Amino acid sequence: MATKLSTRSLSLKSAENYIDRFTANTNDIEIQYVFVGDAIGANDQATTTITDSKFDTDDALSRIIGMKRVTGGDLSVVVPRVDWETGRVYQQFDPTVSTDALVSNTSIINGFNRLPMYVITSERGVYKCLSNNSNGLSSSDATSTVEPSGDFNTSNGVISTSDGYIWKYMYTIRDNNKFIDSSFMPVATRNIDDMSANTVYGNFNLNNIGVKEGELTTIVLNTGGSLYRDLTNVPFGAFAKGETMLTLQTWYLTHTGLSVASNVLSANMSITGNGIAADTIITEVHNGNNNVKISKAAVTSSLAANVTLFSPKTRIFIDGDGTGALANATVNSTGVIDKITVDTVGSGYTRANARVFGTGSGETTRTILSPYFGHAFNLGQDLGANSVMIHTKIGELEATEGNTIPTGITFRQTGLIRKPYKYGSNNRSSSANNVSANNAVGQVTKLTVGTGTGYTDNEFVYQGTSNTIFTASAQVLRTVSLNTIELTKVVGDFKVNEFLVGDSSGASRTVTSTTTPEYQPQSMELLFVENSTPTTRTESQAEDVRLVLQF
Repeated sequence: MATKLSTRSLSLKSAENYIDRFTANTNDIEIQYVFVGDAIGANDQATTTITDSKFDTDDALSRIIGMKRVTGGDLSVVVPRVDWETGRVYQQFDPTVSTDALVSNTSIINGFNRLPMYVITSERGVYKCLSNNSNGLSSSDATSTVEPSGDFNTSNGVISTSDGYIWKYMYTIRDNNKFIDSSFMPVATRNIDDMSANTVYGNFNLNNIGVKEGELTTIVLNTGGSLYRDLTNVPFGAFAKGETMLTLQTWYLTHTGLSVASNVLSANMSITGNGIAADTIITEVHNGNNNVKISKAAVTSSLAANVTLFSPKTRIFIDGDGTGALANATVNSTGVIDKITVDTVGSGYTRANARVFGTGSGETTRTILSPYFGHAFNLGQDLGANSVMIHTKIGELEATEGNTIPTGITFRQTGLIRKPYKYGSNNRSSSANNVSANNAVGQVTKLTVGTGTGYTDNEFVYQGTSNTIFTASAQVLRTVSLNTIELTKVVGDFKVNEFLVGDSSGASRTVTSTTTPEYQPQSMELLFVENSTPTTRTESQAEDVRLVLQF
């Protein structure tokens, strides 16, 4: 049994703090770069394993081809994307269930999977499931067949669909939002410090008026009890307008075998029929004379010769400190309550109990209230967010980013580093630690060489007496021109006027000049790295790089 807990709220706060570091004041701003790297193995497989060992991290750093600086506009809190689909079961919000479970797929008894409690629709609206039309038992989960629609202008964002689901509108992702893809979607951030007026929320449609404290939208039925009866056409004798005492017909009790009046109806049940005022309830039931007292006087009279038919019904009373919540019970033919449905959403509740009044007993219920400040107040907490997407484009303005990141190469690795050293320096470079840090950085070593046999891409090259005894070595990334090559995985320092030997090509050419990368590869802190299938850069395209960091 777990005795310690780090909540998703802590993870969300860490994610938000991470983003804030990129918009801090000039002296404290975070310097990080997204990078692309070259071959990750002989087979160039995206599934090549990476471990958090110094060997693997140094290897990834040495393979970096180029880097693009991360800015505040490149980051967003995200959650896994869950597209609404018809015929699927979605979990409903329940404060007794862990957030991890609510935002995950879980198995249920009938073989379906409960999908997470939120969805994005075809109109890019994000909704939170408040009720999945069940009684709270997994065996009765209902499938969603009607896509939710509407926003905060519809019942404060509480959307009831004809399939029995109840959803809460959260926000809409605008078309120009760059943080949505097939796997993740962005989470809007509300100005929770000032809810008095609506503000602009970037690439989202978001409004404060739908946030209501203490909403009561769902009542869970744990057990349905027994001996409940919601009868119709129950005969009563004549009565006069203004009367509050009615008489149940004795022959009806004999005919139905119910024996006494309290088997037909009970105090605090509701009752309807001709002559009965709206919202009338039964206040007393007398078995001795079959008299039934009602809370409101009859609004019309019934002739002495007539029998009047009434319908008593099991009543749900919300006992709490809020207002407005109304609910009804569905009783099956065996006398068990099947479900309790909230007809009118209440608000302002900090406590609430659903009391059941009827002929039976033994039921147990549980009301579900919104988080303290209301659904959709803290959107990240509502959706269980704990991740940040970094999205940037390499070659967004022009393919080479000022001739720092080459085209005509294939990269198979992307990642994230922070706070590098300038090449050849043991001190932090000022350009790597404040807002003047370069936006795009090349990380290849460039050599010019004399004439001779050409080197081949990806081959091992060295200066020394053999491929095991050398003073410097590297891997050829590409041949730029007849006398220029670019290298990665550099070990040691290449010397001018010494031969560079190609291990597989057999080339041996004199190095005439060297150009080192901007930053010392091993000086960087590697934060994240991901292997991928090969991507070839060309002059006419920009590469989308998306990294998702989980906190």
